[in-house]
Amino acid sequence: MKHHVKLRKPLIKELKKSNVKGTIVQSQPLWVRIFHWGFAVSLTIVILSGLQLHKPASFLALNFSKVLTAHIVFGWFSLGFLAIRIADALIRWDDSLIPKVQDLRHFPQLMSYYFFLRSSPPPARKYNSGQLLIYFSWFVLFLLSSFLGLVSYWQGEHLIWVWRLIGGFQVLRWTKFITTIYFLATIPVHIYLSLTEDISRLQAMVTGYERKPSPNNR
Repeated sequence: MKHHVKLRKPLIKELKKSNVKGTIVQSQPLWVRIFHWGFAVSLTIVILSGLQLHKPASFLALNFSKVLTAHIVFGWFSLGFLAIRIADALIRWDDSLIPKVQDLRHFPQLMSYYFFLRSSPPPARKYNSGQLLIYFSWFVLFLLSSFLGLVSYWQGEHLIWVWRLIGGFQVLRWTKFITTIYFLATIPVHIYLSLTEDISRLQAMVTGYERKPSPNNR
């Protein structure tokens, strides 16, 4: 007995030949790609080493000093890659990572699309409102965590006013830990949507180019 599966209309549209064909355009410049992959690798090591420093896993049997060294070194690497991205954005006057009012207005519609309450996503710029909120929050929280990390490594010898401002060293540690949990919660969402929403965006982050549907084929 044959079973016929009825595909959702958006999926049918994506499978149509007219939408598969299109124009290849450059969407991710070289420095953006260097930042993305360099920051991704560095941040992963920073997060994992930070968790190990926060509460060492005995079954790993890792040397504490080496973990700390890796954490510090790749923390500076992450800051370096972030500096590259900021410099590139300033040189090209690129504001694609800064959320605007119209982006925030489209966020409820985007959530409706992700929860299958509407068949198509709302209009967006280079990145949709959800991506903008996550990316922008990553930059802000990473800079905050890096600053608090420097404060904790100096152990009160410098920037003691920061300790007093946030309520002590234990509050500082918990702030960094909560920030880490936020990264651990949002990074898998980013990876999942990159693999399932529009694979050409992932291709662009590797090659710099993606396929856009031709206007005549829409």
